[in-house]
Amino acid sequence: MKSNKLNIFIIITCAAVVIGFIFFNTGADNLLENLKELKIAWVILAVVCMALYWFFESIVLHIMLKPMHKQQKYKDTLALSVGGQYFNAITPFSTGGQPFQAYILTKQGVALGKGINALFSKFIVYQIALVLLTAILLLLRLDYFKQNISNFSLIVLIGFLVNLGVLFWLLGIAIFQKITRKIAGAIISFLAKIKIIKDPESKRAYMDRELETFGVYFKERIKDVPSFLLAFLFSVAQLLSYMAVLYMLYRAFGLNEMDFLTIISAHAFVMTMAAFIPVPGAGIGAEGFFYFFMRQFFVKDGQLGVAMILWRLITFYLTIVVGVVFAFISNKTAKRMSKERKEAESQEETEEENV
Repeated sequence: MKSNKLNIFIIITCAAVVIGFIFFNTGADNLLENLKELKIAWVILAVVCMALYWFFESIVLHIMLKPMHKQQKYKDTLALSVGGQYFNAITPFSTGGQPFQAYILTKQGVALGKGINALFSKFIVYQIALVLLTAILLLLRLDYFKQNISNFSLIVLIGFLVNLGVLFWLLGIAIFQKITRKIAGAIISFLAKIKIIKDPESKRAYMDRELETFGVYFKERIKDVPSFLLAFLFSVAQLLSYMAVLYMLYRAFGLNEMDFLTIISAHAFVMTMAAFIPVPGAGIGAEGFFYFFMRQFFVKDGQLGVAMILWRLITFYLTIVVGVVFAFISNKTAKRMSKERKEAESQEETEEENV
């Protein structure tokens, strides 16, 4: 709880710094003038694109969960998926969503190994889609950005290679189980030494069991090529929906000189670089990369500042507002399901004793 409060404080502080910087460098008159000229229909379409991003992610997660937990309902997956976005938004490197989702799934009766496997598989498919889509966009628009942005190739290449490294690291965890267990065991031993966890032997035994379960299910799942292909296609749709947010905002200013592919390419490069800023929501860093890549598109005084504020409101702060509602719904549903399951188990035990 204290950690979440600190993260939220950091988010608010970063937002205040960015808004203050935009306000004092652009001027209230320019900001208001650009806000008045906005075409609201395009802003609404930007919000719709963000909603599609959440929707497609929930579809991917449901594809991964359903074979492991036949009772899983889509409405529960939707709440789980969007709720996880809230915790991703308020934690560094977007690391809070998966632990929340794994916790909720165990409350809903999904074995931990199965739940982690579904979440892990979804993340791998997402990372594959991100790497391939970014590579394609980079090849298609490399010449344009090299001509218009200094040191573009080096900057984007670093981000691309880091994302590629993350993908290989994820696959390594799934494939090389012995190494993964040694790393997990070393982490448990370290946490025990600094008094964060007690009884490291039982924790290590539990981790070994869950990793073994995870490995078995992952090997089974990876053979299901149609499901992985379907999840990959929806992940591409998810990423394109997110990238399209910026194009809708570009059109909201009445601009149409740049084509759709160029705008979403620029947004993809911002995503690639901002993902590795070590503060919640990539605060200030995300805005910095936005400025670096987008100043060539929003050239009128005040446009870039308004575009940046709208972009962050839709892609980040709206996620927090909507996500916290879905996180509450998901947690409440999980508690109810856990209670019902315990009551059913207790009733079964009573019936067996009577027999």
